[in-house]
Amino acid sequence: MRIGLIILMSLFVLSSLCAFDKGTINPGGSISYTSYKENADDEDATNVLSFAPQVGYFFIDNLAADLLIDFESMSEGDYKSSSFDIGIGGRYFYKNFYGGLGFMLTSWSYDDGDFDMKVSANYLDLKAGYLVPIVENVYVDLGLGYEMGMGEYGADGEGDNEESGFGFMAGFQIFFPYKK
Repeated sequence: MRIGLIILMSLFVLSSLCAFDKGTINPGGSISYTSYKENADDEDATNVLSFAPQVGYFFIDNLAADLLIDFESMSEGDYKSSSFDIGIGGRYFYKNFYGGLGFMLTSWSYDDGDFDMKVSANYLDLKAGYLVPIVENVYVDLGLGYEMGMGEYGADGEGDNEESGFGFMAGFQIFFPYKK
């Protein structure tokens, strides 16, 4: 127990030394795979693959502008769905904590063998997280995200986009400091 507390306190001390200077480049992101069944009687599992890279650039100390990309593929039997998102955002860092805001343009494609549909939509992404140091300039990114639909659906979609979602995120972040 005592060793665990010492390690935890050491991580907090190390994290308080973190500052990201103007000119730092930050590639990072996450990848995930999920397979689930809604109940034990389901023959086919739902498989979801998600890949979400991002690249940030610190245009002033501790404030990054981000290019956001997200790809998700889902399948269950004959049903297949994929989405591609691209957007811009920003994050502000205080020590190892950060908060961010982004705007995403999304394009979905659905196909169940009998019916094919394409839908576009816009989303506002809010996020907050904490960077856990692994080695110098490399961090595990642990965070929370909230996605809120905006406007109306486009393409084959109809009506207002009132979707919302909340989730937990984990990934890696690498920081390449600006060399003066």
